[in-house]
Amino acid sequence: MESVIGQVNQVIKTTLGPEWDLSLLISKALGYGIIAGSLLLKVPQILKVASSKSAESLSASSIAMENIGFTISLLAGYKLLNPFSTYGESAFILVQNFFLLVLVLKYTQKLNAVFFTGLALYAGAVFAALNYVDNEGFNLLLKLNIPLFIISKFPQIITIIKNKSVGQLSFITCFLNLAGSLARVFTTIKEVNNPVILLSYGIGSFLNSIILILFFVYGTKKVPTRRQVGTKKTN
Repeated sequence: MESVIGQVNQVIKTTLGPEWDLSLLISKALGYGIIAGSLLLKVPQILKVASSKSAESLSASSIAMENIGFTISLLAGYKLLNPFSTYGESAFILVQNFFLLVLVLKYTQKLNAVFFTGLALYAGAVFAALNYVDNEGFNLLLKLNIPLFIISKFPQIITIIKNKSVGQLSFITCFLNLAGSLARVFTTIKEVNNPVILLSYGIGSFLNSIILILFFVYGTKKVPTRRQVGTKKTN
């Protein structure tokens, strides 16, 4: 087997360059595969919420914190000159997440001035980061991203457990989230070798697996509704 891998590596090096090998080729394929998949990652969730006109068991705070985390990952990857294949999905997921956040806030009747104020502050922070934050600052932001991604998952997990239902949460989206974060562990080891980013994806994989497990725990149960107590008419 080792001789076969060695021959494959030799062909790859001859074709693509001396820095290439089988593991790097797999990493690149996974990375761009994740980016391609991210183009539609949140679409099943968006369609499910839009068609049902319900945001049952979805946490707006989780989505908002995810958006901040993906923004940091995107800006840091760009400014630190990391290969696009290692962070590119953040851009596409971010756009879809904003659409999802608007839908959730709309159907929970929380799409108000607070959201638009936060959006303006967010835009200002992105502008400031691009123009005034150096590489050391982005490395610090990546470290802050770890607790942020952890915290972002807890409201969603707690909401599901509290409701004893996954509600309108999309199994396909959650499954792809887990698959993507696991693949990112490999691509980070191979192409970035940044322990902070690696830890972030590792923890993300663990928390995404918990959310996926909750689908099997609660199945297709609906959120319990209060019983309507009526009065019987008597003759």
